[in-house]
Amino acid sequence: MFRPERMSKTTLLFLKSDTEHVLDLLSKHGAFHIIVKEEVRPELLNNIGVLISRINGLMERIRPLLTEESSAQEEPITANDWSTIIKHIENKLNEYEKSIKEYEELTLLENTLKSAISTWKSFVIAIDKALPNIFPSKHFSFLAFYQKEQRAIDFRMVIPYPSIAFDLVQNPHIIFVICLTKDVLDVKRGLEEAGYAEMPQFEGMPKNFLEANKAIEDFEKRLNTISSKKSEFLSKLSSIYSELKYFKSLLSDAHSVISIKEGKAVDRHWVVLDGYVPTRNLEGLINDLKTKLEGRILFNSVEEHSSPQVPVIFKYPSFFKIFDSVTNLYGTPSYTEINPTPILAITFPLFFGLMFGDLGHGIMLALLGFFMCKYVKSMEKIGRMLIICGIVSAIIGGALYGEAFGKHIGYHTILSPSEDFMSLFKFSLYIGVAQISLGIVLQIMNNLIQRKKLDALLVNTPRLLLYIMFVYLVFGYGLNITRWLEGPILLLLFPSIIMLIVKPTLLFIMHERKEGLSALGELGFEVLDTMIRFVSNTVSYLRIFAMVMAHIQLTNVFYSLASITGGGIFGEITAWLLMAIGNIFVVLLEGVIAMAQDLRLHFYEWFSKFYENGGIKFTPFKLALGLPIR
Repeated sequence: MFRPERMSKTTLLFLKSDTEHVLDLLSKHGAFHIIVKEEVRPELLNNIGVLISRINGLMERIRPLLTEESSAQEEPITANDWSTIIKHIENKLNEYEKSIKEYEELTLLENTLKSAISTWKSFVIAIDKALPNIFPSKHFSFLAFYQKEQRAIDFRMVIPYPSIAFDLVQNPHIIFVICLTKDVLDVKRGLEEAGYAEMPQFEGMPKNFLEANKAIEDFEKRLNTISSKKSEFLSKLSSIYSELKYFKSLLSDAHSVISIKEGKAVDRHWVVLDGYVPTRNLEGLINDLKTKLEGRILFNSVEEHSSPQVPVIFKYPSFFKIFDSVTNLYGTPSYTEINPTPILAITFPLFFGLMFGDLGHGIMLALLGFFMCKYVKSMEKIGRMLIICGIVSAIIGGALYGEAFGKHIGYHTILSPSEDFMSLFKFSLYIGVAQISLGIVLQIMNNLIQRKKLDALLVNTPRLLLYIMFVYLVFGYGLNITRWLEGPILLLLFPSIIMLIVKPTLLFIMHERKEGLSALGELGFEVLDTMIRFVSNTVSYLRIFAMVMAHIQLTNVFYSLASITGGGIFGEITAWLLMAIGNIFVVLLEGVIAMAQDLRLHFYEWFSKFYENGGIKFTPFKLALGLPIR
């Protein structure tokens, strides 16, 4: 738990023709972390990248049209080489792009026809009712306009005499104008200036719009045909989308295999593959490779112990694994340092419970977490964490604080914030001292793992002693410097001398003057840093005290509001409603704030004392679908 699994750096040497077999077996084992070096880009990889981009584009165009995805299993593609598979996928994509383009053109035409019908149909119906016997004439022109601007001028005021205008349709506002042929330009200019525009013309509309009725009927027939074609196509979209996902996974596997095959090749016939394997998996993996390739493979393996470049993987009980994601928010543990997750799995819910200690609200928070786990799968991890933190909050609130829903339960407890807040004040500082001291201890252990014995014995061990002595002076004698100078300040002298003198002197003797003087300057700063920054970090743990007091006071605000509501049934209902809303508000608001403060105490105040992160997460080679090469 605290240390990663042992890793063996392994080099495999095999024939280039066996690459697919090797990678297929590595994928099935899921225990080989490939060392990535420079990337090779042969033409085939470029083609794969282009095809994946085309697939992503098609999926983006199809996704908004889907009602549900197909659950049918795609028939796997098999071929003798990757080029054949890629060519097959390319042909399929050409076919799908053509079909989707046809569908989009149908959609565009459908929208155009709908617009034409909605625009002209009401006009055609209105003109048939108002002027059923009207007919074309070479002396008169017939014009149709719609109101373009919201505040248009009365159209009767702008058309020239002897033109006639009819108000045919109100929504949209359409007018019909009969004018002399010689006045057409004047009518158009006047109506456009008044805020009107000519009715839009669509492809297929007759020049004489008095014959538009036939065109509208034709549009409606074409619209029905298009809708039928689109329905047939939509029924195929789900299976096309599923096949595109399959192609994408297959191309991703092809990219991995080809890049390894070409990038790791040492000549035309051999491939060298470097990576890391958990030591416990190494023997089984090598035996399977030898059996699969009938001995056509060579390997070399060396167990790593102290390189920070080694990928890490940890084995946890399920409870600790929940909090692994919290540690990874700060960074992945290095192979050469202690993994803080097992400790964090205990301190994180503990600190949360101390800040949010309330029997009733803790139960509410646990129920919220249970709801997330059961009904919101995307937030299942957060839900589990809330369940744990809520239960701890309820236990601490009931047993340690004696608080439920922001009120004291009534029996004597060890730490009652409402009765003895100074004890809680001191308790918060004690917690800070304990966790920061633990952080320095972990740093000493990291120094030993990294074989930095001088730092462990001559820097961080004295630093721990200096911090404890300084805290002792502050707690025991306050900030009365006069009392410190009477003798207690000598407690700081021994660890300070070790930090300031011993390591620089050794470096001065063992190496050179410049390195010794540099270490002296750095360690002088370290002494001041320990006494100033570390103590300020300790004071930061008063957030625990502050959060408890804020929790009680905020809840009491809603109880006070409920107490001043009027009497009667309405007043009682209002009071209970205020208290219910208030408690829900407190749980949601303070739950978020307590979580944020908990993260700060661990990341900034604790991790900064020992945790370097910067580790590499163990990511074994894995194919999404396997190899389709026969």
